[in-house]
Amino acid sequence: MPPSNEEISNMPMGKKLRSMVYVTFLLIGVGLLWPWNCILSATLFFQNRVFGGTTLYAKVFTSSMMTVSTLSSLLFNVYLERRQHSYIARVVRGLVWQTAAFVLLTLVSALSQTLWMGLEFLLIMALIAVSAVATAWTQNGIMAVANVFGPEFSQSVMMGQAVAGVLPSVVLFVVSIGKSDDPDTDQHNLGIYLYFLTTSLVSVACIWLFFRTQIGDKLRQMTGASSEGAAALPHNDEDNAAAPRIPFSVLFSKLRFLALSIITTFVVTLIFPVFAATTFVSRLPLSNAEYIPLVFTVWNVGDLYGRFIANWSMFRSPQFTPYKTFMYAVARLGFIPCFFYYTVRTRRSTGDKSVLVDLGYILLQFLFGLTNGHIISMSFMKVPESLETDQEKEAAGGFTSIFVSTGLAIGSVISYLFAFMIGGIVSGGEIS
Repeated sequence: MPPSNEEISNMPMGKKLRSMVYVTFLLIGVGLLWPWNCILSATLFFQNRVFGGTTLYAKVFTSSMMTVSTLSSLLFNVYLERRQHSYIARVVRGLVWQTAAFVLLTLVSALSQTLWMGLEFLLIMALIAVSAVATAWTQNGIMAVANVFGPEFSQSVMMGQAVAGVLPSVVLFVVSIGKSDDPDTDQHNLGIYLYFLTTSLVSVACIWLFFRTQIGDKLRQMTGASSEGAAALPHNDEDNAAAPRIPFSVLFSKLRFLALSIITTFVVTLIFPVFAATTFVSRLPLSNAEYIPLVFTVWNVGDLYGRFIANWSMFRSPQFTPYKTFMYAVARLGFIPCFFYYTVRTRRSTGDKSVLVDLGYILLQFLFGLTNGHIISMSFMKVPESLETDQEKEAAGGFTSIFVSTGLAIGSVISYLFAFMIGGIVSGGEIS
């Protein structure tokens, strides 16, 4: 007989991973972030191979991709928050659309030499928007379900997202083994296409596990057993007509510090890629082409570890209040001057350079990743503990998703400002 949710909550991580239900939440977490990481990792492929490297489309691809993705996600999350029903269907629909988006993205990329470049740019942006909407759909549904199942399942989704930050680099390494240095070879292109299709396979695996573990049936049993049926979740549009809606203001009054923690964390975190890409190696026997990917990997490992330790009793204690979590998120602003220091230090043409500078910077990135994963995971785990009814917990799935999207949108805009500041310092000759 499989363990109950209460039994799983008291298990060590090793035993939790033996539960197919827990693993399903974790894999869906992987499926939430994998598409975004896939598109980010393929940025150079789109710029150089698809759009020619020097064209207008190549120059605006990254900014356009981030804008389209964040705005699509934010707007769709706002729409979903107002329709508090069919959470189980949202999980599956999002995964199905994600599968279709990346199959089509593979086909469009493969046909890049036969399509007008402007049309291809529009098609790719449209598919990125579909992918963002699909992610929002799935995240909205799975967090609603996880909130009812318990904090451990919210942590499982968060850990899955962190795993998705580490795995893409492994996949890219595997598909690039033996390839030539020419980025335009058919072998290199085949590797990218396989990478895109891997995203679809991850989504298909999530769908299969979701049905295999009967999570939807378990949720219906749990919400159907709520007192007086008031918290029961409507799972179809007919039930939705009679279902009371939880106002946004009610959820914000109960979750305001957790929501602010989420948005603050993401706003601060999105400066990370700017510094990671502009801080060079000092004395370690690595080239910048090797050092920068190493820094990204270290950050992702820290993020994964931070989400893992969020389940420690000291962080689950009622004494570690949502307000303290918010203050913890604000304190991460202290990382920013440290990043400026290392960027300037490693880019100067004069002065002593030490391996300790590289090691200190790598440690800083590990801690930055750790605090990101730690705060995000704690915030989502504290959501169900701050609410009373199952209906509130389910509605909180859409509520928190809005703040995730808002944090990412604001953070992406601020990251451009930091990129401009660093670029100004470089062009001004202060560093070389």
